[in-house]
Amino acid sequence: MKKRGYRISVDDNIRFLQNIASHPEYTSLFDDPYLRMYRDIHGKYGTKVHFNLFYQSEDGAFNLSMMPDRFRDEWAANADWLRLSFHSKAEFPEWPYLNASPEEVCADYELVRREILRFAGSEVYGPVTTIHFAEVTKEGVRALREHGLRVLLGDFSFDKNGERWLDYYCTPEQFDTVRRDCFYRDPETDMIFCCCDIVLDCFRPETVGPELDRIAELWPNRDFVDLLIHEQYFYPDYFNHRPFYRELIETGVKWCMAQGYEPALVTDMIDPEHFE
Repeated sequence: MKKRGYRISVDDNIRFLQNIASHPEYTSLFDDPYLRMYRDIHGKYGTKVHFNLFYQSEDGAFNLSMMPDRFRDEWAANADWLRLSFHSKAEFPEWPYLNASPEEVCADYELVRREILRFAGSEVYGPVTTIHFAEVTKEGVRALREHGLRVLLGDFSFDKNGERWLDYYCTPEQFDTVRRDCFYRDPETDMIFCCCDIVLDCFRPETVGPELDRIAELWPNRDFVDLLIHEQYFYPDYFNHRPFYRELIETGVKWCMAQGYEPALVTDMIDPEHFE
């Protein structure tokens, strides 16, 4: 029987790291309320969580080079359920890598990767990420593969006009394969693609289950569910704050558990030979 797995992936992360860096009195990573919430969810359900990071804050006042490395042991101790990776240099501009050169994409990738390895260590860093706005040229993806990236997540969804988008450079046939089979390896770039199933912060808790039911009906044979949410919606000072942020996550997790999905990282779902 095939393993059926799910995870939480969180995009646009930078604020919780800025908060940790600004509190030298913290004795644990989980003194930060946001990260503590995710640890609590992991403790309650076993859920595994992947955080995709910006290099710098929107105003540029903080960047990852300012993150202290005094919690490296704690990062490593939680690496069985918590992962960090590159997302983008910053939140803006939108679609940052739509037409970017391979050199530009890889420079930002290495900027974030280098800092994660410095302050958190290799245990929490894996060859999986979601690029901000999930659009990169084929040449850019090929270059990222040469830099060690192995799996790219995207929305692989439809815009208001019914057009496929947030799917990197994939053809309609590749798009359909990713949606149907969970994972697809492009032989031209040797990159594995996967898609998220729901963007939780676009819903209310009571509509999460019906949306996941709809996705499961459209693509019934998927063995992996990615529940995506964005960091900024957690904070009360954010203009689009979701006061039910945690409820959104737990509703998605409970749906996955009811369908027989188990906590898993992306690397748990793919044959290890693909990472050699």
